[in-house]
Amino acid sequence: MSRARQWPMLLVLLLAADALCACITLPRSSFTASEQAAASPAGFSHIRYAQDDPALADMLGAALRPGAGGVVNTLAISGGGANGAYAAGVLYGWSKTGQRPRFQLVTGVSAGALAAPFAFLGPGWDEPLKQSYTGPRVHHLLQARVLLRWLTPGFYRKGPLQDLVRTYVTDDLMRAVAAEQAKGRRLLVATTDLDTEQLVVWDMGAIAARPGPESRDLFAQVLIASASVPGIFSPTMIEVQADGRRFAEMHVDGQADSAFFAIPQTLLLGRRPEAPHFQHHLYVLVNGQVNSLFAVTPRATIPVLSRTIDAATKASVRSSLIATLQFCQRNGCDLNVSVLPSSVKDDPLDFSAAHIESLFSAGEAAALAGQAWTDAMPALSATPDAAQPQINAPR
Repeated sequence: MSRARQWPMLLVLLLAADALCACITLPRSSFTASEQAAASPAGFSHIRYAQDDPALADMLGAALRPGAGGVVNTLAISGGGANGAYAAGVLYGWSKTGQRPRFQLVTGVSAGALAAPFAFLGPGWDEPLKQSYTGPRVHHLLQARVLLRWLTPGFYRKGPLQDLVRTYVTDDLMRAVAAEQAKGRRLLVATTDLDTEQLVVWDMGAIAARPGPESRDLFAQVLIASASVPGIFSPTMIEVQADGRRFAEMHVDGQADSAFFAIPQTLLLGRRPEAPHFQHHLYVLVNGQVNSLFAVTPRATIPVLSRTIDAATKASVRSSLIATLQFCQRNGCDLNVSVLPSSVKDDPLDFSAAHIESLFSAGEAAALAGQAWTDAMPALSATPDAAQPQINAPR
């Protein structure tokens, strides 16, 4: 058989193998719910909480100690894929104004998890923050696996994401996070545990405080897991142990459960707590647009799926913002929100240099102009055709 006739045959065989892989389930060790509840990564304890764990609220209550002037500033950064460059731009421009607060608590979900360590460490880490979102590694983050892509649950290679994260999770960063943890500040990152169907909140400072290469590896693993969008990247398997037995949990994008993490579930559902003896400013950075946008949807599979996911994502963000706003209204918390302007394309999967630069520039320009932050109500009620009323965030 000639080479010219061999290639079509080879292609058919490869495609057939690709299709067969869709039926393959990769093996996993079994474990029980009680084992999972008692499990923790080997050598670590008290580093993570389920969202409905009362201990999470207790930990945060102890950590939110007011600074100068009796003020507590906290920051929550949402997911958004490539749109995370907007948050990086806002933080970068905010530092230039000299008005960026020192946050007692910083939380991150998905793409927001990748910015959270830099936001936590402050303006001195702005250049690494900018590079991590606008550098050349980001532009090649999505590398499709064309053949045998069903063997591992993710359409894109995970290597570029892992390389990006591990490049900036350095020993210097770990020491800096641990030092701030020792001062009582907290850096939290959320993942979604698919086995329990729960949001898991990781105390990244507690991880960084444990010396040794295992801490750096787990720190990076959690960030990678939080940014592992299901279907886009394969889940992150985190090794844990319970009663001397080891098994692997399956963690994915924190945004699969919550658009951002700001208020523990037990506080959202509980009675009104005792009024705090400090002024609390909560900032929520949303890496996307919140309000619905009219467009005639093409009658085809990909546009319908894309439009459906976009609608569900926006609904999740709005629900989270409304719940957070209601909590703040009941408890005297000042809520400030920043959302991606309607003038910028909202496309979480466009990692092209032009799109990333437009997002970063939009965030930086808004911060420099004092227009990055608005009350939650204007952010939720604005329409795509109406300019959002902006306010200068309190300091």
